[in-house]
Amino acid sequence: MSIIAIAGGTGTVGSRLTRQLIESGARVRVLSRNPEKARALFGANVDAVGIDFDNAKSMQQAFEGADKAFLSTATSARQVRDEKALIDAAVDAGVPYLVGLSVGGAGASIASNVLEWHTEIDAHLASKNVAWTLLRPATFTDTLVRVASSFVPKGVWGGAAGDGQISAIDTRDVAACAAAVLLEGAERHGHKIYDLTGPAPVTMDGIAALLAEGLGRPVAYIRRTEQAQRAFYAAVGLPPLTIDVLLGLDHLTRTNVYATPTPGVMALTCQVPRSVAALVQERIADIAMPAKT
Repeated sequence: MSIIAIAGGTGTVGSRLTRQLIESGARVRVLSRNPEKARALFGANVDAVGIDFDNAKSMQQAFEGADKAFLSTATSARQVRDEKALIDAAVDAGVPYLVGLSVGGAGASIASNVLEWHTEIDAHLASKNVAWTLLRPATFTDTLVRVASSFVPKGVWGGAAGDGQISAIDTRDVAACAAAVLLEGAERHGHKIYDLTGPAPVTMDGIAALLAEGLGRPVAYIRRTEQAQRAFYAAVGLPPLTIDVLLGLDHLTRTNVYATPTPGVMALTCQVPRSVAALVQERIADIAMPAKT
């Protein structure tokens, strides 16, 4: 049986992907900085291997014997360097097919920190003599709901997204697309790029209306300038890189980069992607609880 290596298997998308692959009967190897966490999440269902991004040889050994690999890391100051290292290690180990988790808009001339990072990573992957596929999702619905759940109970939720529209995507749909691509393989998906979005655009005011309906009380999205939102995030103790990323997401929403839905999820999974309203309904009990201090 072939081996699918998952780099980033304990992350939000990676963990969902790993479970879907296990359920499909695939043989999965999770590469993680913290293999104990992987074993706790998946038990004996996966081969959990520790990796050290500063040790190229150990990373190459972690990929050896795999026929396919999914590559993703968490957003960090090291993301570009680490994902390039993953690509190099997988290629050096002879993995013939690599699937990268990118971001919608990468490769275009859009001023955005996250898009610029992924543009560099994607170009590095495309330069290699292997079959590859890129998945480029819009902003995660999960991220929008998580941020709202931190601030709505205190009445201070807001941002610099303005009237922009966003076809946000549920991470479960991203994972389902990744599973389909990995299981069907390079013969069908090699050297293709899939833009992934949710089913319809919403505004932040629209999300506020969904929250208000679920909570049974008024909810407002407080509009702030980018400068004011940066100061707000700094005052609540968010680290500078996180602030930059969140403001970048506001910029992408404000400028309607993800306003238009794409057919990617339906094409890959034959399922309609989950809506923002559906996730808000699922998570409304968590949002209703006072945020922990």
